[in-house]
Amino acid sequence: MVLRKLPLCFLGATLAASVLTTACRSHHDRHDDSQPAQTDSQPAQNDVQPAQNETVIYNRWETETHRPHKEISQRPPEEQKEYRDWRQKNPNVR
Repeated sequence: MVLRKLPLCFLGATLAASVLTTACRSHHDRHDDSQPAQTDSQPAQNDVQPAQNETVIYNRWETETHRPHKEISQRPPEEQKEYRDWRQKNPNVR
């Protein structure tokens, strides 16, 4: 008699586990509505502060143009203009 009810118990346990794990997952996935949701289409670099973004872009310009690292303010005006021109031609550089 007990052996006949065993498959029914397994089925019940499986369904209960499914319901519990789904409920826990939906609870875990809740987010604060005051914050915009992160989507896969948004690059992670959006979390970086604008000044840090510009530093990364400036460092890329130095690398691409094979220049030694210097602060932009320490560069001659001609090189500063070269960077600004390069930056305008590459607005979406990441």
